[in-house]
Amino acid sequence: MNDRQGVKYIGSYIWRRERLGIFFTFLFAIYMGAVMGPNLNSIWAGEVKAEGVAKFLYGMTDWLYLTMFPVYGMVMNKSAWGMWKDDQYSKRLAHWRAMPIPLAVIVKGRFLQMAFTLPVVGAVFLVLQYSVSPDLRGAITPSQWLENGLLWMCYGFAANALYIWFELGFSGRKYVQFYMGYMLLMAIIVTTWTWQGFHLFKHMIQVIDNGNGWMLILIMAIAAIAATWIGYRATVNRIRGRSLTF
Repeated sequence: MNDRQGVKYIGSYIWRRERLGIFFTFLFAIYMGAVMGPNLNSIWAGEVKAEGVAKFLYGMTDWLYLTMFPVYGMVMNKSAWGMWKDDQYSKRLAHWRAMPIPLAVIVKGRFLQMAFTLPVVGAVFLVLQYSVSPDLRGAITPSQWLENGLLWMCYGFAANALYIWFELGFSGRKYVQFYMGYMLLMAIIVTTWTWQGFHLFKHMIQVIDNGNGWMLILIMAIAAIAATWIGYRATVNRIRGRSLTF
């Protein structure tokens, strides 16, 4: 099986088995956009008078963006939620490795699934959040919100390179431990930022408002491309040396 046939097979398999999970990811993005939109709107409208509450909402926004935006490149299904007890991803990988499919093609298929899911689902999240926040729309133009969205897309691609490395390169339990550890690490970082008076989301909007958004997007895009390439190569090498016995 050549690379083209392999990618077609992996892509068809993922679509058949994971389309319901992609749909649930889509629904999750709608939920997050509907919940976070009013919170952002209240901050920009100046409705939050207590400084401590405003800081908390900014910090929560930073944490949710840092931890949830990469999720839009993943699949929410029974296999994903049950990785701790029943490592279906490793079993599927072992099945594919037993077939005449080049290892690089298997990894490419997973990255292609992410490359399709993340922009579509992420865009739905951003558009919904913006549409339900009139005061946010009054303070941030559509073009500025687009720049903000592109920055988070770049971050999502870079973060997913790390997620896919753990997803395919390690057991289900280690992947869950990594995911929980990542969320905890982001909580510690955001708490430190908030304590120091720094709010990532707000700062990014300020950079965009100062006219430096596209320069930052270029830097982030280069970083995302580099992270994706490094993540792809690291995942291939990790799987090559990984034991897939159960």
